Amino acid sequence: MHISSFRLPKKHLEKIDYLVKAGLYKSRSEAVRDAVRRLIESKRFSLAPSLKAEPLSPDEVVRELRKIRGELWHKEKRHFRI
Repeated sequence: MHISSFRLPKKHLEKIDYLVKAGLYKSRSEAVRDAVRRLIESKRFSLAPSLKAEPLSPDEVVRELRKIRGELWHKEKRHFRI
């Protein structure tokens, strides 16, 4: 595991401490890791292709964007009967 430093507003840190004291997490670190996991999971479907996949190369990104642009063009064409 890697160590990261970041800043949080005092009110967020106090809420994390409350969750730890309530026994929901063993430590601040565990609470933050869980929050990050949940954030990534909630955004996973809005990111292409997937966070589980290896990052795309620049050429693959261009191909994906062209594919999406083509799909949108065809949808617009059908919608407006162009």
